[in-house]
Amino acid sequence: MINAIGMVVLVLLLGIFTGLYVRGSFRPKPEFDIAIVPNTNDITFFLAVAGLTTSLTTQAEVTGFFVEAPEIYPARIAAIRRAQRTLHFETFFMTPGKRADEFASAICDRAQAGVKVRLIIDNHGAHTMPKEYWRSLRSAGVELGFFRDFDWRAPFDYNARTHRKLLLIDGEEALLGGAGVSDSWDGERNVPWCDFEVGYRGPIVTLLEGVFMENWASVGGALDLGSDVFRTHPPEGRAAFVTKGTFSLENSPLRLLFHTSMAAARQRLWLASPYLVPDPSTQEVLIQACQRGVDVRILTMGKRNDKSYVYYSARELYGRLLKAGVKIFEYQPSMMHAKLLLVDDRWVSHGSTNVDERSFFINDELNVSVSDPDLAMQMEKFLITSFENSVLVTIDRWRKRSIVQRIRGRIGLLFRRLF
Repeated sequence: MINAIGMVVLVLLLGIFTGLYVRGSFRPKPEFDIAIVPNTNDITFFLAVAGLTTSLTTQAEVTGFFVEAPEIYPARIAAIRRAQRTLHFETFFMTPGKRADEFASAICDRAQAGVKVRLIIDNHGAHTMPKEYWRSLRSAGVELGFFRDFDWRAPFDYNARTHRKLLLIDGEEALLGGAGVSDSWDGERNVPWCDFEVGYRGPIVTLLEGVFMENWASVGGALDLGSDVFRTHPPEGRAAFVTKGTFSLENSPLRLLFHTSMAAARQRLWLASPYLVPDPSTQEVLIQACQRGVDVRILTMGKRNDKSYVYYSARELYGRLLKAGVKIFEYQPSMMHAKLLLVDDRWVSHGSTNVDERSFFINDELNVSVSDPDLAMQMEKFLITSFENSVLVTIDRWRKRSIVQRIRGRIGLLFRRLF
């Protein structure tokens, strides 16, 4: 009996390895040097990085900055209630509970009022939601599209998910952040997860509507390219661009975005990523910034987290960064889920992207990058508060981690491409 079970496990592991091998998962990523990068205040930087990352250039006006669940979810519900023509929402993670019920009530009310409500829900991320929930939405007139069901004809495609969190109202306003629709973000013992969401108006909303429609087509939805969705906006606001999580076998626009932004840093490079599993090339860019005298700080999750296997795997990679002078802060009160890159005094990139290979090379992700000193100041305040609620990891403390933690981390790194 034991031998039979062992044989089944062996066959499964061999199948997984073969599938990953055939898909090129073990193909080494090309290494490259970034020789000359203008600072982020230079228009050349904006134009060069937008072209390099195949980003969509636009303009954006920041309309709100919402920190943690007590601000994020009310802001979303308020935006939903303002919808008069269209409401588009895409998300990765949903679970049953208070937040999902509030969301359903608000969007059903709008659908019954004649608003065209379209949702893209990741099939895997929302697998715990009961079928009755979806039936109630459909009966109210909500159009649903489930991203990437499992298909036995292409089983490994299921590994690639949509990780975006995007809300669009009437083609006029957008909310972009990291929170799913789940009570998880309220945290335990009334200590919410560390996360944020940003509101935008202006030409950027039209581009984001196009990004939504791209995935709406992929789930079989009927494309709506009318003026109710794709509205014209005066060319006002800060310079911005939108970067999607599409990639080639050789590289990723999002990895290029992160690398060039990091290479442009002159004084400050502050990074937030809960799932921090940087490949060697990304580590090198961070180290080079330290060598230039840049203040490099990383905010990541601590012992209170939702994926312990990622936490211990990430910690195995700390050594090289800490020795180079990178400051790593592990958030203590609850789960840290914010995704953010802040460079110098005005360059901000945020969205759904983690610093790991899943975000860079597998998932559908979405980041907005803005040259906006006011937003940079709000992000700075958010990060400083988060640093103060974190433990600064020292090289001595890191070296004292237990043998069990080291083993868990080493084993986890074998599967880093699947995180």
